[in-house]
Amino acid sequence: MADISARSDADREENPLERQRELMALLSQETRHGIVQALLGHPEHLASVDEINHFVPSKSKKTVEEQIDVLVDADILESYEYPPNRDRRGLPWKFYGFTEYGTGVLGDFNYLKGVPMARAVHRKTRTPEKIERHETAPRPPLPAPVRATFRLDEEAD
Repeated sequence: MADISARSDADREENPLERQRELMALLSQETRHGIVQALLGHPEHLASVDEINHFVPSKSKKTVEEQIDVLVDADILESYEYPPNRDRRGLPWKFYGFTEYGTGVLGDFNYLKGVPMARAVHRKTRTPEKIERHETAPRPPLPAPVRATFRLDEEAD
């Protein structure tokens, strides 16, 4: 697959059909698609690797981490750190969530319309104690444009 992160914005604008093909290939790969769905369903849209791995069944943690890296390299996801958790045993300090560019891509491909269903699946999925602990762990805030996309501030009110 072509590395879309290495292409310039000018290249993408000159050939939007090629950009669309590359993004479709990026998002439709099974593990990456599962990662996106797991994050869309997460209450904070920001999850630890263990949380993501729990919701992407039958894939090794290494495979999930490799595909997260691909999505980070493509600027769909970003790593968000919460340093206060580093010294707290059993809590994650590194989380993955969408970038502003990533939410734009998800909107372009109608992934955002699936958020209610992804959230319903997430709520109905049984989680072991470790995943529940990760899910309720303190985490950094997502950037304001990403929070606005998912209406996270509205839900907090």
